[in-house]
Amino acid sequence: MPRYSGPWDRETAAHLLRRTTYGPRIDEINKAVKDGLEKTLDIVLGDYEVPAPPVKYREGHDPAVKLGKTWVNTPYIGGSKYRNLSFRSWFYNTMLLEEKTTIRDRMVFFWINFFAVHGEHGDARSVYEYVKLYQDLALGNFRTMLERITVEPQMLSCLDGALNHKDNPNENYARELMELFTVGKGELIAKGDYSTFTEKDVVSLARALTGWVNLDFRFSDQEIPVAAKFEASRHDTGDKQLSYHFGNQVIRNGGADEYKVVINILLKSENTALHFCRRLYRYFVDYTITDEIENDVIRPLAQTLLANNYEIRPVLRELFGSEFFYQSTLRGCVIKNPIDLLMSCLRPFNEYKHLDWIDLRFRYEMGENYSGDCHSLQLDFQQPPTISGWKAYYDGPQYHRHWISPALMQQRYWVVKKVTGRNFSVDNNLLPLDLHTFMKSFSNPHDINEVVKEFILIFLPRAISDQQFLKLKSWLLQGSSEMVWSTEMTGYLAHPNNNSYVRPIEDRLYDFFEKFFGMAEFQLQ
Repeated sequence: MPRYSGPWDRETAAHLLRRTTYGPRIDEINKAVKDGLEKTLDIVLGDYEVPAPPVKYREGHDPAVKLGKTWVNTPYIGGSKYRNLSFRSWFYNTMLLEEKTTIRDRMVFFWINFFAVHGEHGDARSVYEYVKLYQDLALGNFRTMLERITVEPQMLSCLDGALNHKDNPNENYARELMELFTVGKGELIAKGDYSTFTEKDVVSLARALTGWVNLDFRFSDQEIPVAAKFEASRHDTGDKQLSYHFGNQVIRNGGADEYKVVINILLKSENTALHFCRRLYRYFVDYTITDEIENDVIRPLAQTLLANNYEIRPVLRELFGSEFFYQSTLRGCVIKNPIDLLMSCLRPFNEYKHLDWIDLRFRYEMGENYSGDCHSLQLDFQQPPTISGWKAYYDGPQYHRHWISPALMQQRYWVVKKVTGRNFSVDNNLLPLDLHTFMKSFSNPHDINEVVKEFILIFLPRAISDQQFLKLKSWLLQGSSEMVWSTEMTGYLAHPNNNSYVRPIEDRLYDFFEKFFGMAEFQLQ
């Protein structure tokens, strides 16, 4: 695809960061402009740290684990609910507290939606392991990811791979491996033939995948690792005939490595590369894939994926560096999912972490709060509604409009109003936004016009009308003059601990947020 050659300004940089990170801050946007597109892509798609695992943050639970230490490799003693709360809190905290400008967390949710493993009622250690897999391989190789997830304990449990026995093959994972994870389900062109695979292929692959079971670690109080093993006695050693879609290949007995043979065959099909790139496109760009987009965007990306032996970074770099990606029609064309909504109104403020009194327990209780907010907006990352993931990414023609309804819109407004409001508290502890640091980060906080422009830059995905701009300005001025704003801001920045200077500005800001974050445009990215 042609490389982007247009202006590299703050609006363009913000578009890139808005689609590749969660809630970009003004300093990240400014740095991206200074660095230029290529260096910014180096940073966004570059190396990253994998977050430290979740820990015990309350006494009275997990007697075998010390406070502040992780439980992910420790047998169960006592109930199981606490670990799940710890895990969920950790998941949201890792995103909100990420300092580096990285695509890591966006890719983690891409994989959560791509494989859609249900983990709500699983052993928390096992659930953590598959999410850590997504963190480890967020920008890695698709082949490696498929090999790892196929024998991942939580997947073996979720799609019945652990029940797949030579005497009674279970077709569940084999079907989804083709239909959802690799070649995709094409059009029905004949009985049992979906143009990308046949029902006989499902049977053959199910037989080839037999033999894998989980160790008996589930909620065990014994030292049993969260792992799977291959049992040769359960594996079908016979020949498995594939259809013309796969060159009529025959899979011979490969024992414990036969699943890798299966994956290798599936990855040789161009349909797999095309299907994967469509999934990337609908996640990062837009749901509409016309014939023109299929030919001019999806196919070139698929060729890049194949040419790089299924390494993902080159594909994303080509997409995010393309002329196509920066079209004005693609800015603000997607409705934020609940995680995006939450992150986009908190991370630009650096959340509340400036409060040095926040201890370990309270930090995790804040994560519990965020988890509950997203759950109320119909996104629980541990409970994909189907093995296909969330409807926003596959169910047309509505697609991302599944995130909104009259009731959900009210809830979305309420969640944003709550976490950005002057009276937000967790466990009776008030959590004011760090507005002083936030306003100091603006280019010229004394100029009300520049302030409004930067609010739009940070929080809205595209330009608004002149009439809307004047309305935002009036909301912030509240009937006073630009000169009064400038004078009050001077006092505010110079005296951050003097309530006489703080109240006039922060009262205006909190009143402004309530209206500003209620704008329909804020729901878009």
